[in-house]
Amino acid sequence: MSGAAGGAGGCGPQADRTRLAAVFLGGDYDDPAYFHGWAEAADLVVAADGGARFLLEQGLRPDVVVGDFDSLPVADVERLEAAGVELVRHPPRKDRTDGEMAADEALRRGAGELVLAGALGALDHTLGHLAILRRLARRGVAARLAAPRLTVRVFAAPHEAQLDAPAGTRVSIVPLQGDALVSLEGFDYLLSRGVLPQDACLGLGNAVIAAARILVHEGVVAALVEDGDEAFGGVRRGARVAAP
Repeated sequence: MSGAAGGAGGCGPQADRTRLAAVFLGGDYDDPAYFHGWAEAADLVVAADGGARFLLEQGLRPDVVVGDFDSLPVADVERLEAAGVELVRHPPRKDRTDGEMAADEALRRGAGELVLAGALGALDHTLGHLAILRRLARRGVAARLAAPRLTVRVFAAPHEAQLDAPAGTRVSIVPLQGDALVSLEGFDYLLSRGVLPQDACLGLGNAVIAAARILVHEGVVAALVEDGDEAFGGVRRGARVAAP
């Protein structure tokens, strides 16, 4: 990972689509080596409050930690300060979560692609992280939730996505805002401009056959791919080496 770009104030650098930010949240880290790989792949490492604890445990130094610091022990905050890590503090009573603010901080520092790590755990926060993906998708930002056995990305129409996952990988497509009009190619169950109803389970439990593509013609969908290394054509875990 590299040093943070831009200062604490102002608009920050212009977004670079090749610049990957790994945003470490306060959820589950059941496979430390997997998440360590994302810190190595990232150009910018941002922690949302308690997400910094995992990085400290792994001997990793985030570029910046964002939040109200109600989930991080004082001793950990002092370790971060002693290491020269920038802390962006927000008041405890606010209208946005630490995860939302961390994602925004990554964009402000010029990231063009985001990976949300430690995003699974408590159901309310997991749903909140899906909301972050949906907001970023509407802004045209490539962002995904990454876990050892699951990658999630949200697509807002019009959008076409090519999957990297090998044949046999389980994939579910879930409408998030009303019905969605979708085409699916290279899957066991194909669709050609078919409707995925919001109040049905039609898009669940599909599988990749070969060269799978998702085309979203109308609506907003979440693609859940049971492969922790699915990149949708973006940066893959461990693809870059941490800066000295």
